[in-house]
Amino acid sequence: MSNYETEAYLKIVELGIAEAGTICKETKIPFGRIYQELNSLASKGLIEVQNARPKRYTARKLGLAFKTLLQQRRENMEEQLQKTIETASQLEEIISKKIPTAPIDRTFWTTAVGIEEAIEMLKSNFEEAEKEICIILQHAYPNEECDCKDSEATVPNEVIKATGRGVKIKALLNEEFIIPKMEYMKERGIKEKIMDKVEIRVLKDVIPSYFEVIDGEKVLLKVSNPKNPAQILAMMKIWDVKLAKERREKFEDLWVEAKPLKLG
Repeated sequence: MSNYETEAYLKIVELGIAEAGTICKETKIPFGRIYQELNSLASKGLIEVQNARPKRYTARKLGLAFKTLLQQRRENMEEQLQKTIETASQLEEIISKKIPTAPIDRTFWTTAVGIEEAIEMLKSNFEEAEKEICIILQHAYPNEECDCKDSEATVPNEVIKATGRGVKIKALLNEEFIIPKMEYMKERGIKEKIMDKVEIRVLKDVIPSYFEVIDGEKVLLKVSNPKNPAQILAMMKIWDVKLAKERREKFEDLWVEAKPLKLG
C-alpha cells in the first residue's frame, strides 16, 4: 500500500467508523486525495463503505481483509508470471531463428574447472541436447565425489530427464567401471530407470580416450586428476562440427567392438 493508504487504513482501524472529512483532518492526506485513497482501500477489500451522505467507512475483520489482499496479490503475480512466460517464449522463438544450428567455419569452446563448474557444464549438456548424446564413461562424475544436497544435479537424474524429452543416449563403459556405477545407481533407486532408457555397452579392454558427443556438433573432453586418474579434474566443451564428426565415428568403432550390458 502507499503511504496515504496506510495512513487512512490505520486511522479507520483506530476510529472504528469514520467519514472522509474526519480521516482527512486527523492524517496528512490532502483533501483532494482522500477519496482516491479510500476507494483504493475498498477495492483491495480492506475496508467497507456505507453509501450514506456523507459516506462512512469501517475496517473489515483482519483475517478476511488480509486474505482478500493476499488473494489479489497472488492473482496479480500469476498474471504477471504468465505474461513473462509468454514474452520469454516469443523471444526464444524470434532469437532461435537468428542463431545458426552450428558454427560451420569456426570453433567455440568453454572450460569448467572444479566440482561446481563441472556439474553445471554437465547439466547444461543434457539440458541443451535435442537428439543424441554419446558418452564414454570411466571417471566418477563430480557430484558423485562430493556431498551435494541437490539431487537434481546428479547425472543420472539429468539422463532420465533428457531421455524423457526424446534424446537418445548411448553409453560405453569399461569393465572396471561397471560394478561401482551400478552400485551407485542401485543405492539411489534409479538403476532400472537408467537401464530402461539408455543403451549401454561394455568394452573389455581399456578405452583409449574419454569424451562425449552432443547432437553431432559438440564434443566434451575430460581431464583426469593426476593424483587419481578415475576422477575428473576439468572439462572442455568444444563446439566444432568437424571434430564432433570425427569423435562420433570413433565412438561408433568402439560401439561395434563392445558388447551389450547384461545385468546379473
